[in-house]
Amino acid sequence: MSDQNEQLFIDAVKAKRQAMWRVAFHLLRSEADAEDAVSAAVESTWKHLPRIRTKEALPGYLMRSVINAAHDELRRRKRTTPIEPLENVLQAPEKGRGIADYVAGMDEKYSLPLLMKFDEEMQEKEIAAALHLHRGTVSSRITRGLEMIRKEMRKEEAEDASGRIEESASGRSADASCGL
Repeated sequence: MSDQNEQLFIDAVKAKRQAMWRVAFHLLRSEADAEDAVSAAVESTWKHLPRIRTKEALPGYLMRSVINAAHDELRRRKRTTPIEPLENVLQAPEKGRGIADYVAGMDEKYSLPLLMKFDEEMQEKEIAAALHLHRGTVSSRITRGLEMIRKEMRKEEAEDASGRIEESASGRSADASCGL
């Protein structure tokens, strides 16, 4: 391995480490597991460095490797993680969710491109390379993901508005019965 390739690898890891961690954390929801996934991805990419044909492909290869490492961890968890306690499942969702909450609840095929585009500020071309998808597919998934967020926000807004109307109506009828 040449010193030049080694330096290119080090520079790419330094440039993408935070983005890799955020993608891993998005998938795994655990800081320790995200760090492990990043380490595994860096190690895997280092081992396969001779296969990477161009230096421009290296950042995409790193991102794909971290996604694969996160998926590996999720598969391990499926085999060992107990089912969530029923009382946690039955709790009412919090009001005023942030965009990150909407994205976190989405199918990965929509959430990853959104995360990479808006959090990591990656171009659609870079996202397509990292996810091994066509650029048009990435564009469609970003558009659909944004539509899903808008739809969910409108739905929650309508539910909040109908709740306020019901509260207002029940408050008036209580006032009327009291002679106010």
